[in-house]
Amino acid sequence: MERKEPMATKEQLSKKVQHVGRGSPVDLGSHGEANILCGQRIMLSYVDMPPNSYADPHRHKDIEQITIMLKGKAEFVVEGIRYPVSEGDVLIFAPDEEHGAYMGPEGARVLDVFSPPRPDLRAKMK
Repeated sequence: MERKEPMATKEQLSKKVQHVGRGSPVDLGSHGEANILCGQRIMLSYVDMPPNSYADPHRHKDIEQITIMLKGKAEFVVEGIRYPVSEGDVLIFAPDEEHGAYMGPEGARVLDVFSPPRPDLRAKMK
């Protein structure tokens, strides 16, 4: 099929297309490092969590979160109940729902999706 539209310039390409490994790195302390890509109303955070690490229980006021397990195993603690999860599992956290996690011995890689973007993470973006 013949294409009618012009090809994006290098400048247009760099403004529109991002890459998972080239987002803004953010140190999350004891539970790993995130690589963040952010739009106006949504934030993607690829998080590599070290083996046997722990994410303290916390809440995000007025922010919905979806966590997708990309690699590894973990136990997420949601409102005081442990949920075992592994690659391919998805958790959805309502705004202000308490959650934390224990990583397995292999560690884990997750994709966190936030809407709207988390102001604390946006402030840490380089």
